[in-house]
Amino acid sequence: MATINIVDLQKNYGPVPAVKGINLSVEDGELIVLVGPSGCGKSTLLRMVAGLESVTSGRIEIAGRDVVKAEPAERDIAMVFQNYALYPHMTVRGNLEYGLKNRGTPRAEIDRRVQEAADILEIGPLLDRKPRQLSGGQRQRVAMGRAIVREPAAFLFDEPLSNLDAKLRVQMRVEIRKLQRRLKTTSLYVTHDQLEAMTLADRLVVMNGGLVEQIGTPTDVYDRPATLFVAGFIGSPPMNLVPLSAFSGADFSALPPNTDIVGIRPDALLLERPEGPSVMIEAIAELLEPIGGESHLHVKLTGSNQSMVLSIQGRPHVDEGAALTIFARPADLHPFNSATGRRTDDPATA
Repeated sequence: MATINIVDLQKNYGPVPAVKGINLSVEDGELIVLVGPSGCGKSTLLRMVAGLESVTSGRIEIAGRDVVKAEPAERDIAMVFQNYALYPHMTVRGNLEYGLKNRGTPRAEIDRRVQEAADILEIGPLLDRKPRQLSGGQRQRVAMGRAIVREPAAFLFDEPLSNLDAKLRVQMRVEIRKLQRRLKTTSLYVTHDQLEAMTLADRLVVMNGGLVEQIGTPTDVYDRPATLFVAGFIGSPPMNLVPLSAFSGADFSALPPNTDIVGIRPDALLLERPEGPSVMIEAIAELLEPIGGESHLHVKLTGSNQSMVLSIQGRPHVDEGAALTIFARPADLHPFNSATGRRTDDPATA
């Protein structure tokens, strides 16, 4: 196991910067998830750590050693890709053994590692099959097994679940988290799926446009997004981000100076007045979507074309076109400034 330290890392494609001076430390045994929209630089960052992309400037240290000029095979990492990257002509056992054979690992040690990985991933009965005889989930287990047998200092995951169906993604997500906790291997994991990111990560790194927008635990990032981008990206449905000018009659005087946008999570908007202080918001019901055990209520603010979404437990009866009074606790309001894109209650950036 090892730490990974990324220092002022930059990647340019010609004159175009793709990664713009990233600083990140991954602690020994930690699982860090890089999350963000397509084109934000997360996969480029991971590929630089793996040695599959050249570095324009900066340092990458694995276990205290700068590996920027080291070949991928010299970095003591193992990577799991979204396309599995299995050798189709080899059996599962052959795929697991291949890298170890190339390194001259003794036969007894190869057998021990392969059997251990097979036991961990429950793929023992598959060892004599070819990849074409496996399901997508089984292939991904084999790909992870090939990483495990390496016994590397770090795992790198590049959207490993994106080719699986929704049900299998949930199952494999749980298995990856259990596996990482069991092995305690330092891990960098890339995904564009925020639910995957929230459930897997010890810490999240939210990226946008080649920059880091916020680093924190999933709970911290969800409860206190540092920027408008993070507020709108993390959460499903996303946070309501509403200009103060769109509200009619609601009292937001307690918000910090320079606030011109207020964010409210859909599950923090209430149809009944809560105990203690609250802000009242007048709105018109537009659409009610029952979604299993909860409902999404779409409303339009009175006197405005601004829409909001409420997440409500159960299936309330709300008539479309009905006038509503919606409530929010002051503690659930997130103040932002549109010019800076940042919170106005953060002393460092207000």
